[in-house]
Amino acid sequence: MSFDITEQWMKQQIDYSNQQAEKNRNSYPVQEQATQMDLWEYVPCDCDESCTCRQHGCTHHWVLRKGIRFEEFRDGFLRIFVDKQHHQPVIDALNFKGPGALNTRVIEAFHVLRKIHNSWPEISERASEHNKTLFCDDWLPASFRDRWSFPVKGTSIYLAKQYCVLFPDICVPYDTASRVKMIEHLDSVSADYAEFLTSIREAFLKCMNGHAFTVPALRRLDNPKSQLPFNPSLISLPRQGIDYGIAYEPEERTISIVLDKCFYQPKSDTKTPSHNRPKPTNRSDLLNLSYSIQPLSGKGNIIMVQTDPQFRLVQWGDLTFKLSNEIIQTILDQFFADDNRWYLLGASMTSPDLAGLGSFIQKRYPAFSSRHASAIAAIMVHERLLSFRGKKPIELKKSRCEA
Repeated sequence: MSFDITEQWMKQQIDYSNQQAEKNRNSYPVQEQATQMDLWEYVPCDCDESCTCRQHGCTHHWVLRKGIRFEEFRDGFLRIFVDKQHHQPVIDALNFKGPGALNTRVIEAFHVLRKIHNSWPEISERASEHNKTLFCDDWLPASFRDRWSFPVKGTSIYLAKQYCVLFPDICVPYDTASRVKMIEHLDSVSADYAEFLTSIREAFLKCMNGHAFTVPALRRLDNPKSQLPFNPSLISLPRQGIDYGIAYEPEERTISIVLDKCFYQPKSDTKTPSHNRPKPTNRSDLLNLSYSIQPLSGKGNIIMVQTDPQFRLVQWGDLTFKLSNEIIQTILDQFFADDNRWYLLGASMTSPDLAGLGSFIQKRYPAFSSRHASAIAAIMVHERLLSFRGKKPIELKKSRCEA
């Protein structure tokens, strides 16, 4: 940690996050209230008196309601984590109309939702039965430990977000910017998601222990009514026949959302006149070229690539990321500086060669890990920017076609 978390700091960060949300077309606090009413219930804490949560005044937990249908989960997830203009395209894609019309910003959300749909009855039942918070002693559900072994750095932000809907009092989401802040403050650059949550738990418990701060008081720090009064007409994907009321109730919000707002700042966009906003990429241009390739080792998951004039959207197993033309040019200019030299790939996650492309990418681009180098190298070879040789190790050199 670069600083100690305090109640005052949390309140300032959360209020600022809600102020920014008021300027965002999605009105996220309103969507959070709607999802809270649709998917979660506030149930009595049944922990033993010796549990850490009880030592900090905990009386209730937010949990996933039993019997929630996938479509209800889908809509709640989209509301609070995906721009509203992309909700219907994602729903259409999930209904087997294909992902071809999806904007590249949300195709990651589509893939996460499609995967969880396949195991929805089992996964939702297990989640709804886990009546715990992040501050309980046995907070980590054993059946999800393997699922939470994905690295925080370099993987899709939607991997964590799906679990924040399933476990609203345990899991903490992040976007690309807030992830960098959290990794830096928590010193968790190589952590998997379970380890990441452990670090968050320890950091906020330190504040609670040092300032006699209770769990109910922490929940009430998120009080968006003064920044964005609740207006049910702003709800995206409302359920038919549901009275969403006129207020943010109860005052005790989910731990997931409270901790998220300590780092997350929505982008301001509603004050910008529509004629001054950047025009979206034409869909026919967006999908003008797609291809699938193998890693240079010839083993492992297929790398799927969709191209845009300025970047490529890459999906490789659990990794989904944008690879811009600027990044590729930087790699060519700064790493492959000598046109006649062979360079090491060095894409090991645990011990990348310091002289390899993996280490260069990890140091140059904090959102990427050394593992990304495997996919990036394969793409650059496919596009004839690089040549390669060998298997163990794999070596790379500028292609003559690139020059």
